[in-house]
Amino acid sequence: MQLKIEKGTFKDYSLKDISDALKKGLTENFKNVEVEVVDCPNLRDWDCPSEGISGNQKIIDVGGEPYMHDPKFIGAEFDYQEISKMIDSEKSYALGAGSGAMSCLDGHCGELIINENLITDESKSIIARVSPDRKCIVEKYSAKKHGGLGNIYYTDGKQGKVIKIKIKGRKGEQGSLPQAMRSSLSKNLNIKNNEHMSLSGVFRVLDGKIRSHVQPDYKDIKHEYYDPKQMKCVKDFLQFYEPVGPKLQCYTVLWTGDPTGGDLNLRESGEHTHFHSYEHNRDAGHYHFDVTPNEIEYEGYFNTATEVHRVNNIYKELKNKNIIE
Repeated sequence: MQLKIEKGTFKDYSLKDISDALKKGLTENFKNVEVEVVDCPNLRDWDCPSEGISGNQKIIDVGGEPYMHDPKFIGAEFDYQEISKMIDSEKSYALGAGSGAMSCLDGHCGELIINENLITDESKSIIARVSPDRKCIVEKYSAKKHGGLGNIYYTDGKQGKVIKIKIKGRKGEQGSLPQAMRSSLSKNLNIKNNEHMSLSGVFRVLDGKIRSHVQPDYKDIKHEYYDPKQMKCVKDFLQFYEPVGPKLQCYTVLWTGDPTGGDLNLRESGEHTHFHSYEHNRDAGHYHFDVTPNEIEYEGYFNTATEVHRVNNIYKELKNKNIIE
């Protein structure tokens, strides 16, 4: 597939200001909150293939729902190592969330947990699939391709200053940690005039349980669920799992909004988070939110990105096509 890449630039807020904004906002939603700027620990101790998440920090937002669910495009795939070369991030630690490449999965669908050192070719990536009896299958995944959508954070993989978050217990309504972080940043950094920012990183569910999903194979979805006119899914079709956890490791890419004012058509949710268990090979998939507010406990490390690269903006392409027709 021919790659078309557009670029946006995020505002460079200090880690101290970000940390303060997160602490203020997260305290409204969670019972016990610690947020501080620290030296990044060696993330190899968390079974990541690089020591840190600093240096040349960028995110990409690839494709979109039409590539995944419109019959005209199903099977679309992207090589995220090739994309890294095009945005000057060839020597990177790549982490994030995407769909699995069907050509690498014997035609199956799956949730891809990207955890890859593109410098040393050391892969810790995981794929989650749905079995015929609707159980979650968790396997290693070494291909450098993902399916029709993906969100990835590229860095030099160096250790540096990062934001550490520790949380115990939830008292508010927002069950998603990344969404709680997004709202905390938007509100307390007083973001306006498209001065948006991005955070990515790794966090663990130390205690408590979550709701998750894995996309089933297309042949196992027995009803129409996608509206090509709206370019979005309008009915449930995913395989949900609840409760899942604890001992989960999550990889998240989030942003407060589109720094171009909407021209990039970034992922509507403003975040994408996938996970796997760090104790066994039975749990993995797409993180939604916790389902045990009293027990939930998180710990994680996050850093900023300076740029967003929008790869193959299918929404703009289809909109322009409709205007011409």
